Amino acid sequence: MEQSATNDNRALFKNPTLWLGVVAAVLYSSWPLGYLLNPGVAHTALASQLEATRQPYNWLFIGCDIASGLALLAAGAIQWRRAHGWLLRLSIASYAAFAALVIVAALVPFDCDTPGATCVDPLHSPLIIIHGLASILSPAGLLISIALLLRRLLRGPASLKVRLLPLAVIISWGLLGLVAYDRYHHSGENLVQYGFISICSLSVLVAVTLIGVAA
Repeated sequence: MEQSATNDNRALFKNPTLWLGVVAAVLYSSWPLGYLLNPGVAHTALASQLEATRQPYNWLFIGCDIASGLALLAAGAIQWRRAHGWLLRLSIASYAAFAALVIVAALVPFDCDTPGATCVDPLHSPLIIIHGLASILSPAGLLISIALLLRRLLRGPASLKVRLLPLAVIISWGLLGLVAYDRYHHSGENLVQYGFISICSLSVLVAVTLIGVAA
């Protein structure tokens, strides 16, 4: 039994989709670099402003998001060919939608010059609307992906520990939502968003890993 578990672990760590998931998760959470490269924005503004036009090193944060999305799309393409069953494939499609929307949001400029600046009127800048919609809708893909995985695991022979993993992620999303609601109209919204981004990265890793095991 122990030998079988060891072999399974070795096979998992040799799986390229796992490492693509790790790369995607790490690159998506590039916000800690903001404290080193653009502390004025990192301490007071939302993560999107690290990518704003004319912000220093905005190209790096944009590049990290694009590379994260591409790595996740590559993982999805590999897993799609190996997956069996509509739940797994729909879960892959959901996290692939997240990846595509992340790329869209990164490619569309965000016109806020400084943390305290007023952004371009969205009615006169459709690109701002596209950026906002992509940023808002993309996490829904991840949440759907995790929920579908949980449903599949509950219907299968998975162990309790494996089932608890996506459940813990969903609970974390809910708790962060409560914190975000509590912080509405208060300071610290950027810290809530950084926590939100971190949970998205965790969701990416959990989704890719569990699908890799189940596929």
